[in-house]
Amino acid sequence: MLVAVAVTAVFAQIAPAGAATSVYPDGGGEFNGGAEGWQVTAASCNVPVLCSASGGYEAGDGKPAGSLAADTDIALNLVSAFQSTVTLQSPDFKVGDGGAGSLHLDRRFVSGSLVDLAPQLDYSVQLVDRTSGKVSTSIAGSVSGGSGWSGDDGAATVAAGHTYAIVITARTSSTVAGTGLLSGATSARFDNVALTVGSGGANGGVGANGAGSGGSFAARVAELAPATLAGPARLKGQRLSVKARCPAKIGRACRTPVLGLLSRRKPATAPRRVKVAMGKTKRLVLKLKPRAKGKLVARKRLLFKVKVHAGNADATAFKRLRLLRR
Repeated sequence: MLVAVAVTAVFAQIAPAGAATSVYPDGGGEFNGGAEGWQVTAASCNVPVLCSASGGYEAGDGKPAGSLAADTDIALNLVSAFQSTVTLQSPDFKVGDGGAGSLHLDRRFVSGSLVDLAPQLDYSVQLVDRTSGKVSTSIAGSVSGGSGWSGDDGAATVAAGHTYAIVITARTSSTVAGTGLLSGATSARFDNVALTVGSGGANGGVGANGAGSGGSFAARVAELAPATLAGPARLKGQRLSVKARCPAKIGRACRTPVLGLLSRRKPATAPRRVKVAMGKTKRLVLKLKPRAKGKLVARKRLLFKVKVHAGNADATAFKRLRLLRR
């Protein structure tokens, strides 16, 4: 996923034009062939002996196959509620250009044979600035019971030349006490975990204008514009589907025209406009141009242009999403 960010119009540019977009850490968090240097830095459970927590690489599951796992194992004799915590950490990476960007992950919760204990997953994704010591939370969510794969995006801001790490914390707990008759395991899975940072140029950009409720609101819309489009993009026949989002931090509904692109000046799809309620997500289906499909055969990613209208503020973002074929 690639995003480039620059604020224009009544705002000063936040980074020099023409700089390339970048995805961190190396490997892009797709985990297709391994853990890409991610490590388990902590794993614990509040019920010693009868409950254990662990984490690692899960080769057989992902989006596509290959993901990180935070596992909880429960013994047969457990008669109380449990809570386990697993922390997964990326290798350190140094960013080039600073400015606004976005964090993305796909997650899935497998409740396994412990469904009668009503297990719940609470997870968060933090960006740790090793240079300054600052820690910021970009994504946080909860899942009750088992779930399929679902994507989350959150805004992030980085400083040029600083060293960072991404930290995922997964807390699994039961909302019903054990009876001593159940044993089994739950697993939280994470895939496509990456930070995308950019500042305009050939690979994309974001611009904002409009007063809204003041300059700060328009700047917020510009910062969150990349998060209004979530991947992966899915191609089936002549139709291409993506997810349009309206982050709750925008504070109001979003009107979002979306266009798939072969390049900045060559459309791959017809444009499509959707209205998304605050904090909600809608799947959007775009129709391919007649000659575009053949040009997508060898592509693993596709560029999209998204315009965000919220209140009186407008922002435009260019974002690359992973391309899957069904």
